[in-house]
Amino acid sequence: MVELVFPGNKTMDCKFKPLLYAEAVIPHFWRLEFDPAPRLIVSELHAGRYVATTTAFAGATTRINAPCPVDIDPAGLTRQ
Repeated sequence: MVELVFPGNKTMDCKFKPLLYAEAVIPHFWRLEFDPAPRLIVSELHAGRYVATTTAFAGATTRINAPCPVDIDPAGLTRQ
């Protein structure tokens, strides 16, 4: 699951939706935040809650291994 976080929905996207996804036992949860700069928080489900495993910041390519290997720079995920 990938959630795009926008300022008007930040509380819902960062607090409530992860709880719902955890209840649905979705094993991987990625959250792309845009403010103040793009960053991707990668989390995995452990004991019923999400634990952040990787944070990728704009301007740097980061290797993410699960659920599939990918090299990613969050800056490339935004519209210029």
